[in-house]
Amino acid sequence: MTTRKRMHSSPKNYYCDAHFHSSGSGSLEVPGILNGTSPRDWAEVLRLAGNRPGIRPAIGLHPWQLDDAPHDWQGQFQAALTSGARAVGEIGLDKRFAKAPFDAQCEAFAWQLKQAAARNLPVSIHCFKATDPLLRLLHQNPIPTRGVHLHAYSGSAEEVAAFVELGAYFSFHAGQLSPPARKAPAALRRIPPDRLLIESDAPDTLPESINQREYLKLGYEQAADLCDIPLAQLIETVMTNYQRYFLND
Repeated sequence: MTTRKRMHSSPKNYYCDAHFHSSGSGSLEVPGILNGTSPRDWAEVLRLAGNRPGIRPAIGLHPWQLDDAPHDWQGQFQAALTSGARAVGEIGLDKRFAKAPFDAQCEAFAWQLKQAAARNLPVSIHCFKATDPLLRLLHQNPIPTRGVHLHAYSGSAEEVAAFVELGAYFSFHAGQLSPPARKAPAALRRIPPDRLLIESDAPDTLPESINQREYLKLGYEQAADLCDIPLAQLIETVMTNYQRYFLND
């Protein structure tokens, strides 16, 4: 009970959102990483982040958007980096929902990872049903010296160690940690404390009855309960991790 009171009285900037999208930006009251998914939203991501202190823009071509990406998307990507993007994301691999051939996904992912590595930028990765190929590509290609960020981690608890060796950070949202979920909570307990982040992945994950900020706070509460640590301690740990990974330019 004491922990929850401390949470509600804590300064707003104690909370940080490791991953969200542009249409969820209206209710955000905490620092966060605003991710693009295709050239169609990169300019909006840069504009919104430019008007919101504490928001950092990330631009990336998501595997779900690869099949209809313009032919010159790489040039537009480079231009967005020059125009002020502070991270690369959301990029990744998806063997279940993406329409683009998997070989094309791997090629696009590796190219974007190379851009992040060359600039040592944070990179936020989507991976669904493609853990082995992702690990292979991370081993075969340069990665940022700061490591990589696996957003909404969906791998197994047993696979955590292989990503940790590559310097990975892991984030979870409340929807992954709510009962009766088992896979994400089991993985969460394997994450080293200095690699844990919390996200909202707004707006797509938000239930109708909760806004982005409250959903983010719920994720913090659930993670603290699952890790059996005081909420105030988790807040401090996650903010330290967030600053180290995303803000250490």
